[in-house]
Amino acid sequence: MIVPTPPGGVLDGLIRSVGQQVGETLGQPVLVENRAGGNLTIGMATCAKAAPDGYTLCSTTPDTLSYNPHLFNNLPYDPDRDFAPIIQLVKIHGVIVTRAEMPFGSIRDLIAFDRAKPGALNWGTLGPGSVAQVFLSWINSKAGAGITPVPYKGVSQVIPALLGGEVQLTYVGLGFVKAHIDAGKLKPLAITGSRRSPVLPDVPTLDEQGSDPGLLSWIGVFAPGGTPKPIVDRLNAEFARALRAPGVQAVLRAQTLEPVSDTPAEFAEFLKLDRANAGRIFKTLGIRPSDAP
Repeated sequence: MIVPTPPGGVLDGLIRSVGQQVGETLGQPVLVENRAGGNLTIGMATCAKAAPDGYTLCSTTPDTLSYNPHLFNNLPYDPDRDFAPIIQLVKIHGVIVTRAEMPFGSIRDLIAFDRAKPGALNWGTLGPGSVAQVFLSWINSKAGAGITPVPYKGVSQVIPALLGGEVQLTYVGLGFVKAHIDAGKLKPLAITGSRRSPVLPDVPTLDEQGSDPGLLSWIGVFAPGGTPKPIVDRLNAEFARALRAPGVQAVLRAQTLEPVSDTPAEFAEFLKLDRANAGRIFKTLGIRPSDAP
């Protein structure tokens, strides 16, 4: 199982948990190989070139197949031809967070602070086109803010940078920072999605604060393009079964992840809509494709 991010993130942790369960059912281990870099293109390109026999899979977030096609020319993979969707495992509830001592507690206060002290705020991202940077670009564009993006290779690097003061803000999956919020080290400014999170019911959504681009974050599993349908269907059933296992359910609760468990056809249709929505958002933001990372 190829994961295009460094070890230690929500994607990596979920896949290791689900993969262990799938491996036990199939009677052979699922080995996770982290191949990070290039806006997640390195790992996905490796997956795309693998034999379509069901023995090499990959798991990713929307960055690779929904966002990168609108952001980069000459990607080292074709998002439609080179991958066979197996299953959307979960949706990720995201949160915009800052350090507890920062003198703002909402998006409106954040924007006011930025206008009063231009250039004082940095925002940790995973590079151009990452969900974190798109949310920042949306806020900068819609509010006339000038918060500076600072790219990192993975969320496992962003969180220490935020806690250590290298950056003052970021967008991440809620599961990454819930413990730091509970400990009083970080404070949430907004939750993504159409409704408030039951985990943080007092934190307003971005939509409530007029700053929601409408992006969804998710984790899915793919096989190389051309993988036979019976193999894809079997893998879909095994991953769906793994999501229901008590140990995996505990991981989902701990990381505040919402299970999806759709069919390959449903996931493929979702991907088309998700990519089209991302394209509309990037066009609104004036983001144009550049050379592939």
